[in-house]
Amino acid sequence: MQETPDNGALSFSDFSTSILYPDTLQAESEDILLQPLSVSVWFSGAVPRHLTHPNIPIKISVSLNEEYQLFTVPVIEVESQHSRESYHFNNVSCGQYEHCPMSGGESDDASITFLPLPSTFDHMDPDHWARLSGTIQSWLLTFTDTVTPEWTWGQDAFWYAFVAANPDFPNGKWAFWDLCIPLEGQFIEEWVECSINLPVEDADEELTTPLMHSDTRDLIWGEFSRHIALFYPYRLISTT
Repeated sequence: MQETPDNGALSFSDFSTSILYPDTLQAESEDILLQPLSVSVWFSGAVPRHLTHPNIPIKISVSLNEEYQLFTVPVIEVESQHSRESYHFNNVSCGQYEHCPMSGGESDDASITFLPLPSTFDHMDPDHWARLSGTIQSWLLTFTDTVTPEWTWGQDAFWYAFVAANPDFPNGKWAFWDLCIPLEGQFIEEWVECSINLPVEDADEELTTPLMHSDTRDLIWGEFSRHIALFYPYRLISTT
């Protein structure tokens, strides 16, 4: 089973692969049959309110090894949990999650203390990004539970701001950050990998070019704005 994210999208999408081994049964015709598999997919955490709608798309694909594909075609049957009222959230312990979908524990937008950005914020100014990364870091350090969608979202927001303030990272000079924030997330991991793989003779020349830095900040601003909208569907920059 594979959960497939949208191609090229920077998001919380996951890609995972599971290998399952169904039981077999010998039929009266001496054919060998693969027995049906029942697979449940559960999702923890809250969905941002502005993205909540009756139909949330999920992509799942099932495949067999090539040598079996001539004989067996997988059939997927989808059953909504609404048809299993006896095993609804009443039977799920919400204590393991900070945000339980049935408990009214949705995040309060006012608790995102680093938003909206001040009206004077200039996405081309590294000092503005440095201050922003500092306020996001302070906000992240208030979390006691880092296994939440909001914390992961904030961690990615921090790395956007940090790189915009320190576009030479991990080369050259860059500011320190609190190591409670791991070097994890699609954006920062890809950024570090690309930076490390740059030829040394090109790295110094290109990464210290003002135009390169401005292009980087411009690109990050667009990605940062789209990322913020996942949990903050309001005006990004204050008008006052």
